[in-house]
Amino acid sequence: MSKHRTACSDSQKKCYAAATIVSDVLERLLRETARDGMVRVEEAVKILKLVGRGTYELDVAFEHQEKACRQDMQPGRDKASARNNPFRRLMVRPFETLLSGEPAPYPRPLLGNYFDVLEAAYGEKYGEYDRHSKALLQSLLVAHGHNLNWDTFYAEPRVGQIMAHALRRLLRFLETPNGQRAWLTSMSRPAPTGLRPSAQQTDSIREVLEHTLRGLDMPAATLRTAATA
Repeated sequence: MSKHRTACSDSQKKCYAAATIVSDVLERLLRETARDGMVRVEEAVKILKLVGRGTYELDVAFEHQEKACRQDMQPGRDKASARNNPFRRLMVRPFETLLSGEPAPYPRPLLGNYFDVLEAAYGEKYGEYDRHSKALLQSLLVAHGHNLNWDTFYAEPRVGQIMAHALRRLLRFLETPNGQRAWLTSMSRPAPTGLRPSAQQTDSIREVLEHTLRGLDMPAATLRTAATA
């Protein structure tokens, strides 16, 4: 065995479950063919060739397995890249768990509505947030190289400061008449796919944003209290 071999990740082990599918089919066919617990070499070869050509059972099993394997083994998955839009990702971070699931609590096709609200809230400031986020991502890429993932990016204190500042500005805007109008107009608009958001879905996004800002502001408030004690 090569000394350069590395241990496979959990996601890779899931893909290697395909080997278990094949071995299970082989075992069943061999047991069905065995006489007194023995299988002739010629019969075993026939079984191997049969499985090699494919069986209905394997076709069904591999069809279910293929999508998961492709996703798990995709190069660069979850890796941060300068090609991505770090500020948009940052502003989606508070509710990204709502984007997954079947069905997702907040389907991805509706994100365009949210981004329209962000642009209305920030105006020219949007470009400044975008440039600052990209500059931070670039500096982290220099430090971490291709090993940089999005969790590391989000954990960077300066990134947290951008999120807190941007969320504070966004939520202040939403308290104004223009902000309320922009939220209601944009967030209720159907997606290009025809999907129409519900009031519950849009309310959940705003609740998560408010909760996230409270969490970001809490350490600063604690420090101020300690300083005046």
